[in-house]
Amino acid sequence: MNDGGRTGRNRAPDAALWVAAAVSLGISLTPWASVLLYPFRLFTTWAHECGHALAAVLVGGQVVAVTIAPDTSGLTHSLLPAGRLARGVVASAGYLGAAVVGCLLMAATRVERAASAVLGTVATLMLLSLGLWVRNLFGALVVLAWAAALIALARSGVGPAPRFGLGLLAVQVALNSVYDIRVLFLVAGASDAVTMAELFLAPPWFWAGAWIAIAVALLIATLRLTAPGTARPGPARADLR
Repeated sequence: MNDGGRTGRNRAPDAALWVAAAVSLGISLTPWASVLLYPFRLFTTWAHECGHALAAVLVGGQVVAVTIAPDTSGLTHSLLPAGRLARGVVASAGYLGAAVVGCLLMAATRVERAASAVLGTVATLMLLSLGLWVRNLFGALVVLAWAAALIALARSGVGPAPRFGLGLLAVQVALNSVYDIRVLFLVAGASDAVTMAELFLAPPWFWAGAWIAIAVALLIATLRLTAPGTARPGPARADLR
């Protein structure tokens, strides 16, 4: 009975995630970080706004338009049912939705041979969002550019390139989902946290802090649950000669 080869192969996706994390850290320390990581911030904005849009549909509302701006901000115009709960769910779904996307991508990087399929699926979802919701030129260009890049990466095969690309995207979205919430403590004016404060009385900093705590907890849980060796054992098998 020989599990050595299987163990080595299972480590490859996990290694890709940590290599992507190291590359992300290295890039963030360079003077060109804002330029090099700009596309990933736009992707996170897309995930954030689609979180709002999907939540609006789930609570029985209607999405009018999703827009993405060059400064990486975004806006989701929707018609929602009357009631605080529905509006609160939609307001919270942006930051938490981006965190969930980051966690799902991170979990996918640890599944052997899944990178190409996941990249293709994300590209398909982006194109679907373009047809359904995205309604400004810059946002459409962002979605098309990302979809094209993800499809090209997915078509490159099963080698290290798709795994690394997926890992880099996962790390960036996961980090941005937390970093973007932190900004709510530093800016004044309209925001999802202000909307929650108007609906449920607790101050904006309370909602920002709650979202950060949930996002960090989700990321930690994802890393723990998908770590090598944490899978539930299957039936024992012995190869006898």
